[in-house]
Amino acid sequence: MFEQVALNLPQSICNEFRLAINRGSWENGVTLTEYHRKICEQVLFYREDINYLTCRLQ
Repeated sequence: MFEQVALNLPQSICNEFRLAINRGSWENGVTLTEYHRKICEQVLFYREDINYLTCRLQ
């Protein structure tokens, strides 16, 4: 389930996750919790791993 959701997120959401991790807060100024940070990181790592593997297999 997590994998499907992570792969189907729009790139704009992933960009927001990256920005939130870097800033330590969401675009609206709300502080990024440790739980949110971990989820954002997991999504980004998973997507990057899949993209890496896909490129390597081609």
